[in-house]
Amino acid sequence: MRQINVLLILACTLLSGGCQQTRLTFTQVEAPKVPSFDVPTNAPALASSDFTPLARPEVISLSNKVSLHRLPGMPSQLAGIHLLAVSPAAPYENLDILHTALQQLSVKLANHHDMPCLESLSIHPSIHGLRLSLKCPASELVEAVDILVQSWSPEAYGELDLAKLRRQLALDKHIRAFNGSEVEQVWADKILGSTHPYNKALNNRELQQSLDKPQLLALLEQTKAQSQWHLLLEGLPQVEDSLMEQLATSLSQLGQQQADEASFVDTFSPYGKQLFVIDAPGTVQTQVRIGYHLPLGQDDQADSAFACEALSRWLGRSFSGRLYFDLREQRGLTYGIYGRCFNNPMARILKYFGATQQQHTGAFIRGILDHLALAADAPPSTAELAALKTSQFSRLALRQDDPGQRIEDYTQTIARQAGVDSLSDRLLRWQQMTPESLQAMAKQHFGQVPVIVIRGDFERIRPDLEEKLPDWQLKLTSVD
Repeated sequence: MRQINVLLILACTLLSGGCQQTRLTFTQVEAPKVPSFDVPTNAPALASSDFTPLARPEVISLSNKVSLHRLPGMPSQLAGIHLLAVSPAAPYENLDILHTALQQLSVKLANHHDMPCLESLSIHPSIHGLRLSLKCPASELVEAVDILVQSWSPEAYGELDLAKLRRQLALDKHIRAFNGSEVEQVWADKILGSTHPYNKALNNRELQQSLDKPQLLALLEQTKAQSQWHLLLEGLPQVEDSLMEQLATSLSQLGQQQADEASFVDTFSPYGKQLFVIDAPGTVQTQVRIGYHLPLGQDDQADSAFACEALSRWLGRSFSGRLYFDLREQRGLTYGIYGRCFNNPMARILKYFGATQQQHTGAFIRGILDHLALAADAPPSTAELAALKTSQFSRLALRQDDPGQRIEDYTQTIARQAGVDSLSDRLLRWQQMTPESLQAMAKQHFGQVPVIVIRGDFERIRPDLEEKLPDWQLKLTSVD
């Protein structure tokens, strides 16, 4: 047997000049394909329905510090009670730490109060807002609001297990590193710019490791000081004057908001055709993020925000979007690719994201770029635009019918200071949109070079990237 092996090796060397590893066969590039929206034969007619927003919430000023919002609720014996803190002028700093502390506090509150509804306490953080939510009987409204207010008092944090809090923050960090979500951190650094306030607001590792009680209380006071306060009540038929006085007295403990900081100036600068790669040796998939940093100018604020939403839905609305249809259903390059618009007070980002096997990396990225170019070059068909509008109206109607999504949309409207008529304005824009106006949005925004961040095995995917994207410079990057 040993002699046979030696002979095989010798023959291989003589005939081929040495045995070499076969080069990987990478996926070829193809022209982008657009889905057909012809009505199938014998398919039932789609019932047309006009989507209209719910009645405008009633907003009452309880004081110069707090507003009360009375919203319609689902049929239930429980009222939705939400204490919302928003900071439109600046992001909340170290909100990941405060969120983890509030999660620990919620367990303590449920154990120390004889109110079963406290088990429903949930915390909903965002970069400009923090909402504490309960579902309680209307008879327990005042007591529930008192407890939510006390959650912001320094005394509530006296018995927290800070060692456990630090361990949880460290565990969250390791989980993010293990599951590959570091690509999101690098993406944020590149698409926003390293000096953007959002990139400095979270993941303060030094504070997370050294956190003590004075530091936690200082964080709590800073968050309170920059907050505007809103009490949102769902499902209450009316709020009597005496009840409003009780609520105002309780909410007065939250304190006075500090003056707003200086207005934000966006200093983002494009990179040109640089493709940022996070090297992850041994990974079998490549995570891909492609998108645009859109302007925040006051003159076209509503136009830019709507274009961001429309373009994300046109190409990236999951099963019926162009990218999903072509790159998954036709070519099998991915399990899914999606688009999303992030419309925040200090940044507006249009993002397309998905994952692909390493041998498909170059073709997958080229496929996305080719679809962006096609969208700018030609308008959609009338049938495709009709399908897009139907999808969007259905999505908005479903979000309005879902209590959790409805309150989340409303709180984000408050945080962005978008105004109560923002949804009606969006609906009107969708109704009036034409194929030509949608193409004009694509031409305006897709005319710039997108930002691309990927995570994958660099040595394995590098030849394919250089072949499929020869005019792009590959640049290794990592989490700082």
